[in-house]
Amino acid sequence: MVFNTRNFTLSSGLKLLLALYAISLLGCSRSDEVGQCNAAPQAPARQVVIIGIDGLRTDAVSPTLTPFLFQLAESRGLAWGRVDVSNGRTQQTYSAPGWISVLTASWASAHGIVDNNSPGPVKSETVFERLQARKADSRSILMTSWKPLYDLVEGRLRGLPELHHAAFLRKNDAAVEQEVLTTWRACQPDLAFIHLDAVDEAGHDGAFDPSDPGYAAAVRETDARIRRLWEKALASPSAQGALPQRLVIFASDHGGIGNKHGRYSEAERWAPLLAISPSGYPAVKISELVEIGQASLDFVQ
Repeated sequence: MVFNTRNFTLSSGLKLLLALYAISLLGCSRSDEVGQCNAAPQAPARQVVIIGIDGLRTDAVSPTLTPFLFQLAESRGLAWGRVDVSNGRTQQTYSAPGWISVLTASWASAHGIVDNNSPGPVKSETVFERLQARKADSRSILMTSWKPLYDLVEGRLRGLPELHHAAFLRKNDAAVEQEVLTTWRACQPDLAFIHLDAVDEAGHDGAFDPSDPGYAAAVRETDARIRRLWEKALASPSAQGALPQRLVIFASDHGGIGNKHGRYSEAERWAPLLAISPSGYPAVKISELVEIGQASLDFVQ
């Protein structure tokens, strides 16, 4: 912001300060929720948690930048895979079409969200709707700080009061983490989608490149945040003392090149993915972005 000091008076300065204060309040008040994630009567026998790490490049998953996630895979004899989020260079590598493809198990040609400016409505059923159609007493949650994703999903679900679904829009990843730690033990949904956005924000602020200091710091911070969620929420028993058989899927929606994404370069169209099945269950095979939603439904049904 550039100020013109000509004719700058005490009165105009006061107005400016009040305006900036109002803007700061608006920036700090981005919090909303639909539905309530009340205490579950009992924990589900099976549970799926999808953790979406927006803008994480495949080469950012490493012992240096993501020590917890890297060790988590190794401890289970798994290796991180990768998926082509562009569907063979036919879907733009933006966040909205990518995450809606995860949450509808369909590509943009079916769900209709082609870029971040697509207003909706989402044309395909979400996994939240499909889950309840299969299991009437199921419960689901969505947590994010990215309003376009929140609006698209909740716009689709609005008007379905019978759906046992809660959605939370919070200020940033730290607030999303706090919401999970606050509600998880009692809520225990059958299906949860937790969206973390800091890595993508750092890519746009600097560069989608593990050698970029800001991007690398955001990746490390997100890895530490997921460690806390794992240790304080996902590894903890429910309020009833039960621990569901849990499938946890870590996924990204795109990579990036420079400080942008949306096209079809190798750095943009490939995204990392890891699916961790509970002990005693066969490994879940996911080779495409849209298979995440279907694999989730197949596990919890």
